[in-house]
Amino acid sequence: MIKICISGLSSSGKTTIGNIISEKLGILHINHSYKHYAKSNDELLDILKNSNEKFVKAFDSGIIEAAKKGNCIVTTWLGPWLVKDATIRIWLEADIMERARRYAKNNKISVKDAEEFLRTKDLLTITEFKTIYNIDITEHSFFDLCINTERVSADEIVSMIEMLTKNKK
Repeated sequence: MIKICISGLSSSGKTTIGNIISEKLGILHINHSYKHYAKSNDELLDILKNSNEKFVKAFDSGIIEAAKKGNCIVTTWLGPWLVKDATIRIWLEADIMERARRYAKNNKISVKDAEEFLRTKDLLTITEFKTIYNIDITEHSFFDLCINTERVSADEIVSMIEMLTKNKK
């Protein structure tokens, strides 16, 4: 069974890489996100500010249950910690300005607004996971591979993940 878990801060490339691998390997892409509950960035920040432990754990249990069904790629912030039987765990990294440029382009907002939003979202999410699960998502020694997505193309990242997955199987 193949279970690839990719994490990283917003706009680091998780969804892009997950979509490519899902299609290439013909496996389920689990990409649950709070953003599916929000119509705007402000609503998303409100969800993060006001979420409680019961909501968070119920949300995360959906990810865990989906991953139990078979081969998959999980591209959620906590996926590598939640999916205990992951084949590989990957962290995607990009600096805040690159992530802001990506987010601004994808969401048709200014880079300045994207940077402000991402800084707030990152802080709220990091704090939430530390408070609820005692997980420090800024610590990456737990991962099989950490990739700077500013320096490597999506195709190169997919090739690295495929190679590592074959070696782990």
